[in-house]
Amino acid sequence: MQISVDKNILKLLQQGDEGIYRNIFHQLQPALVVYAKEYVLDTDMASNIVQEAFLKLWEKRNAIKIGTILNAYLYKSVRNLCLNYLRHLKVEDKYADKVQQLQLNFEALKDKSAERLLEAEIMERIQVAVDKMTPQCKRVFELSRFEGKSYKEIALELGIAEKTVENQMGKALKVARAELKEFLPITILLYNMWP
Repeated sequence: MQISVDKNILKLLQQGDEGIYRNIFHQLQPALVVYAKEYVLDTDMASNIVQEAFLKLWEKRNAIKIGTILNAYLYKSVRNLCLNYLRHLKVEDKYADKVQQLQLNFEALKDKSAERLLEAEIMERIQVAVDKMTPQCKRVFELSRFEGKSYKEIALELGIAEKTVENQMGKALKVARAELKEFLPITILLYNMWP
């Protein structure tokens, strides 16, 4: 699930809305713990790292730029905290039996960072493209790509013809192609990133 499609969520978080903060936590915390555990091999430590990432999110909420994809922000924060933890273990060498496995995980994590940063940049570009769309075009695109609704379902929800939905989606994809032209071919990108 992508959080921050709506800039109001980020604004409310920056204003200190604890309900929004709890909602983000409940939606993303389980996946972030699984992600962290892949590298630190310890569920409790993974959970602690994710808790620390959310604490930093809360403490630095006012410094987050509007348009930031919160998923990417939190994954990057967890990745950095995992790297710090692994460096700490390497220095202390407390867990000699785990060092080799942790070193492999450390290298894998470093290799995945470029991929995650690229994904975050693509998601930011998609948000820029969405922001350039007309209101109706934007709504059709969000319902289709972010909520997985069919053209028929969108037409019923918005009270417009299915052909209008199709036309608006065509316009939306044209804007997205223009914004993402330097990345992957748009057909691969759009069909692999959304259900």
